[in-house]
Amino acid sequence: MKKRQARKNNNKFKIVFFTLVGIIFLLGIGIFILHINGTTTYNKSESTKTSLVTTSKKSSSGKPVIYPTIYITGSSGGLTPPDVMVKKLLPIKSLPADKSLQIISNITKNYDLTVKGEISKDNQYPLIEFATGKGTGSGEPYSIGLQKMMNYLSDHYNIPWVNMVGYSSGGTGAIYYMIDTVDNPNFPPVNKFVSLDGEYNEGTKLQYGETLTNVLENGPWVKTGMYEYIEDNYEKVSSKTEMMFLEGDFDTQNQTDSAIPWADSFSIYHLFKKNGNEISATLYPTKTSHAHATENEIAIKYIKNFIYDTP
Repeated sequence: MKKRQARKNNNKFKIVFFTLVGIIFLLGIGIFILHINGTTTYNKSESTKTSLVTTSKKSSSGKPVIYPTIYITGSSGGLTPPDVMVKKLLPIKSLPADKSLQIISNITKNYDLTVKGEISKDNQYPLIEFATGKGTGSGEPYSIGLQKMMNYLSDHYNIPWVNMVGYSSGGTGAIYYMIDTVDNPNFPPVNKFVSLDGEYNEGTKLQYGETLTNVLENGPWVKTGMYEYIEDNYEKVSSKTEMMFLEGDFDTQNQTDSAIPWADSFSIYHLFKKNGNEISATLYPTKTSHAHATENEIAIKYIKNFIYDTP
C-alpha cells in the first residue's frame, strides 16, 4: 500500500516538474520573440533617423549659400558707375565680402546676360555689379533685367536674401523690381536698399510754394507716371526691407545734385514711411555732381556703414 502511494506521488511530481519546464520553455521563447521585435523596431527607427540626416545634408550642401549686394548702374547703362562704387567700398573687414561678378542684361537683345568674373568659395557676401547695356531711365526694363539676373544667380546659388544699391535710374529699377517680384517665391527678398541720388518722379522739382518738408511728409504736388506706378504699388514691398535715401547737396540754392532735384529723389520717402519700413533720408555734402556721385567718399561711407555695419 505504501509503495503504491509512493509511485502515485512520484508520478505527480514528474507531471508538475515537466509542466513547469514547459511553462519556463514557453516563457523563454516569448521573451526571445519580444526581444527580437524590440530590436527590429529600434533599428528601423535608427535607420529612418539616419536617412533624414543624410537627405538634409544633401539639400543644404547642394548649392553654396551667398548673401549678395547688387550695385545697379544709372541711366548710362554701363558698368563704370557701379564698378567705381565697388572699388571704393573695398576692403570690407567686417564680413567675407569682395568684388565678384559683373552682369549686363542687354535690354536691346531680349535681356540676354553677359557674366564676367566669379564668386570665390570664401566670398559669402559678394559685391555684384549690374548694368543694362544700353542706357534707360525707365524702371520697367531695369526690373526685367534684374529678374533675369536673379534667375541666373538662383540657378547656381542658394540666396536667402539680397541687398540692392541703386544709383540714379538704378534706384527706380530696384523699386520696380521689389514691386514686380513680391508675390513670386522664386525671388529672394530684399534685405536692405540704398537709393543713391535716385530718380522717382522723372526729374520733377519743387513747385511754386511747395517745400521739401511738404514732399517728405505728403509727397510731391506734381506726379508723373513713374511716381504714380510706385504710389499705386508701394504697399506690395515688404515692410521688413530697410531703406536709406541719399541725395547730394551739390547746389543748395536750387536744391539739386545738379541733375536730380531733392524733391524728386525724396518723393517716395513718405510712401515707405507709411508702409512701415525702417527708412532714412539724408542730404550729404558734396562738390561732385550727379554724374560722379558713385565716387563721393561721404556717400560711400554712408553705404558701407548701412549695408555692412562697418565704417
